[in-house]
Amino acid sequence: MKKLILVVFLGISIVSKAQFIEFGGGIGASHYTGDLVHYPHLEMTRPGATGFLRLNFSNIVSFKTAFTYLNLSASDDAFIDALGEQRQYSFNHNVYELSGVFEYHFLSYRSDKTRNKWAPYALLGLGFAGVQGVEPTYEEFNKLQVVLPMGGGVKYELTKQLTLGFELAARKTFFDYLDGISDGDTRIKNYQYGNPNDKDWYFYSGISLSYVLYKIPCPYPYVPNRAILSRIRAN
Repeated sequence: MKKLILVVFLGISIVSKAQFIEFGGGIGASHYTGDLVHYPHLEMTRPGATGFLRLNFSNIVSFKTAFTYLNLSASDDAFIDALGEQRQYSFNHNVYELSGVFEYHFLSYRSDKTRNKWAPYALLGLGFAGVQGVEPTYEEFNKLQVVLPMGGGVKYELTKQLTLGFELAARKTFFDYLDGISDGDTRIKNYQYGNPNDKDWYFYSGISLSYVLYKIPCPYPYVPNRAILSRIRAN
């Protein structure tokens, strides 16, 4: 019980120190790289969407926690090597990701002392990805995987409460079954089925709109009128 109270207290203190609390969502596109394709292909672009809560600790640093849905797809139709030509494999999977990332702004953003309404930023964090639709070729694996989101974007302050954003981020994975294939005992015409040393990646790029709970500071501290208080006490 004491640990729970401590966690709640820390959460309240973090929120209270944040200059702004921000929530929003966005839509975008997802891509994959791995054994089938070594770089994102435009024709294999699939939809994605995200919702997030952001705490702006200062004009420079923010923390964002987000839930993101991505659809990932690729095929050997545009094969990149002789193996792909023989393999003719394809997949279409859904990924549900929960992540927390820190954002570092390269310009002082939302500062009363500057007129910057926009700022580029870099992001880095930790996430957990749940993969649906994967049927591994050789072995089972945990469908809940750790990923490292990394990338950057640009934010633009439309109003004091509305922010438009564009973000491009990659997710480094630590497994080779995002596409459902890897190395194993099976060989196709003396070729390896996949490369176990080449871990899969996936990407999300999109636009977002967020709403800021703006904390309006009181310009003057309240000072009681002692003359009025003395009259009330006298009566």
